[in-house]
Amino acid sequence: MTSHTWQAILALALIFNALLLVGYRLLRMKKGGPRADAIGGAVLGGLQVSLAVLVWQGVDWARWPALLLAVLFAFVVTPIWTLAVFIPLRPGAPDWAFLGLYWVSLLLTGLAALLV
Repeated sequence: MTSHTWQAILALALIFNALLLVGYRLLRMKKGGPRADAIGGAVLGGLQVSLAVLVWQGVDWARWPALLLAVLFAFVVTPIWTLAVFIPLRPGAPDWAFLGLYWVSLLLTGLAALLV
């Protein structure tokens, strides 16, 4: 695949990740979850969409923050969140679906950031 293909994959992975994040946080808030978590998810989602726009426009340095985000969330934030928040909530099918898709989007984001 060409660099432009990986650039598009990276931008779309960032947007998909942002949509998952915001959608899941709103779902949890609707079920009694904290509003601050939804606001934080929306802020992070907005930053990811902004980063996706930069990647889409061909701003070369934008792949490095995307890679940092993918690595940080895949290896630090999400494992801690899974143990501290996710498992104690007694997750159902939508929760597990979110977690699986979120991991996939993080891995795809990291891979695409490396291959751009």
